[in-house]
Amino acid sequence: MNVLRRALTQRVVQLGLLVLTALSLPALAQEAEDWERVKASGVLKVAVYNHLEPFSDQGKGLDVDIAAALAKKLGLKIQVRAFNEDETMSDDLRNMVWKGHYLAGPPADILMHAPIDDYVMQQEKQVLFFNPYTRDDIFVARNVKSLPELTSLEPFMKEGNKIGAEAASLPSQLLAGADSGSYSSNLVNFKSPGEAVEAMLKGELVAVMATRAELEGALAKHPEAKGNFYVSRVPHNSLPPKGWVVGMATKKGNQVLAEKLTSAMNELKESGELAKLFQQYGLTYVRP
Repeated sequence: MNVLRRALTQRVVQLGLLVLTALSLPALAQEAEDWERVKASGVLKVAVYNHLEPFSDQGKGLDVDIAAALAKKLGLKIQVRAFNEDETMSDDLRNMVWKGHYLAGPPADILMHAPIDDYVMQQEKQVLFFNPYTRDDIFVARNVKSLPELTSLEPFMKEGNKIGAEAASLPSQLLAGADSGSYSSNLVNFKSPGEAVEAMLKGELVAVMATRAELEGALAKHPEAKGNFYVSRVPHNSLPPKGWVVGMATKKGNQVLAEKLTSAMNELKESGELAKLFQQYGLTYVRP
């Protein structure tokens, strides 16, 4: 009986392995098929945000250049799909990554500037997040003549020390509500960080709060003013101490495509080409 039981058990295990293999083969075939489709077309379809300078706006920017550099290493060209962000990140991922939109059409192959965040990744079951390529954070650009140093947000409690931010952004929300609204009277909201920086350059503000990349990118357009302004970390404990990681997203089944792009990204990092792309926009490259 023991011999028979062992034989039957072994047979059940063998059949189970055959079933698992059979079930996994279509998925593996689908992944390879997705990459073959992209390769055969010769085009990588890339979704990028509008109004996200210096990374992307109207189909141009650093994210577009990074995608083009990756595609070139794979022997591909890129087709850029610029879009306006929807109400939630889930909406963006559904429309641009895994399902598509009745007006915008089928999804792109990849989305640039996707958050590499554990919570988001657990919620989005249809999406594969991969290829982290930088880290961003909230910083302050300030007029060094007006504010030689900045070790806290206390100077923005003083009358006349106006600080700008993009309306409805995290910096705007922080300045409006933090520390019992102590800074709200000096907060000036703008349509974009770039407009806020322009106002600071004109002397209308003493500082602007935005992401480091947004501030550096806006100031890089005015090299003549470089010595008068300084960009530093926001001295407030309500913000993530290490910022957040930015990467890419694709449909869950596009594993082979993701692996190809990851290898290409590693080459960009190791060769220093990625850092040079950041430098072209006046940005500090921060490893993820």
